[in-house]
Amino acid sequence: MKNLLTKIGGFTICISLLFASCETVDFGDENVNPNSPTNKKTDAMITSAITAIPGIVGAVDPTYYVQQISDVTYTTGSRYSDEQWSFDGFYTGALKDLQEVIDLNTKFPTEVTGGGSNANQIAVAHILMGYMYHNITDRWGAIPMSEALQGVDKIYPKFDLQEDVYSQVMTNLDKAVGMIDGGGLNGDIMFNGDMNKWKMFANTLKMRMALRMADVNPSAAQTAFVAAWNAGVISSNAESVHYPYLTEDAHDNPWQDRFETRYDFVPSALLIDHLKANSDPRLAEFADGSLISNGTEYVGLEYGLENPGILETNLSGIDARVIKDGTNDGGYLMTYAEVCFAMSEAFLRGWSGLPGSAQLWYEYGIAASHGQWGVASADASAYLASVAPVSMETMAMEKWVALYLQGYEGWAEWRRLDYPVLSPPSAAISGTGVPVRHGYSALLPTNNKEAYEAAVAAQGPDNQDTKLWWDTK
Repeated sequence: MKNLLTKIGGFTICISLLFASCETVDFGDENVNPNSPTNKKTDAMITSAITAIPGIVGAVDPTYYVQQISDVTYTTGSRYSDEQWSFDGFYTGALKDLQEVIDLNTKFPTEVTGGGSNANQIAVAHILMGYMYHNITDRWGAIPMSEALQGVDKIYPKFDLQEDVYSQVMTNLDKAVGMIDGGGLNGDIMFNGDMNKWKMFANTLKMRMALRMADVNPSAAQTAFVAAWNAGVISSNAESVHYPYLTEDAHDNPWQDRFETRYDFVPSALLIDHLKANSDPRLAEFADGSLISNGTEYVGLEYGLENPGILETNLSGIDARVIKDGTNDGGYLMTYAEVCFAMSEAFLRGWSGLPGSAQLWYEYGIAASHGQWGVASADASAYLASVAPVSMETMAMEKWVALYLQGYEGWAEWRRLDYPVLSPPSAAISGTGVPVRHGYSALLPTNNKEAYEAAVAAQGPDNQDTKLWWDTK
């Protein structure tokens, strides 16, 4: 009997446990794949990536290199105190966000919310990545691209040579333009979802890159340049691309922030004297007059002095529109003037398949720059009537002036065209000349030794004197 009761009791317990196991149990998010979130909002990532652009268009150091700006008090920047620079912030910030936009729209096309059509999100991500990769490679040369942004799958990515980066970026730009549809785009603080403007931006970037490689691969450069023109580039000052700065401190022009606590950046004597010698009416738009004993005058500061020893009030300042507001000045990514000078150069190089002439586009470029800076029509016309005929030198000098405060673009074009003729300051801290590239981060030889050594072996010593692939003169 005892054994029977024991068996019955054990059976009852088993049955109870069986029924209990059939009850609904809440396991929380144990079965949710953390790598496949159900709400994939990408609009914020697009916005975040765009907000990295002021670090490019508002940079000070490249304006030093082209000697448009001088230092009054803290003079190490204009004397090249920094030879090693890190590109890590691009890869952990904007590029990472943009790759995530591409990956999410590719892997989970029906689950992505908030960003607009899948095609438009992927297209804009590729265009913005192209803009940033172009900036990075024009600063350092060989950079991670084909193996970049793969996380733990590729901790030590190889460095792609600059010519390969150019090729891949232009291929991606063409693909991006081709996939744009009418599905809208959210999170776009640049063009407010206007996809035609993104096409224009991509084509103008391609035109810029094509011209940059004109001395190393003229045939491919001409083909890409003409294709970009035919696809539609910036065609008026109204279409010039300016970063959408706000007046609030969190999103205002970096130039304005620099003048909140000190007065340290002024137009160089090289720039001011050039404008004065040519009676260029842009002088009053680029700079404020200085207060000297006999009235108001435009006075620039000699570039690269270790101890200037001059009162700030005796020097011209950067125009107040830039340093006190800057929502419409001091933050251009691309301009119509740039396109016009590019077209003029194309004709000077003998490229065919384009409308106009070198002289015509040269004059258009000058007029566009005057219009961009608000010069009165009569003053602009008088200046235009006085300029020398177009040549590679006169075009390059006008482009140098037109790229005022567009530091990285101005630096790249000076390296390529070699005008104006510049010399390093006598008190230079590093290098043997005006910098022609940025050196890699001091940590890179340790953090990615194999890739670093391969890059240096391919392109030359890791210093600011080693010329990039397209810089042949």
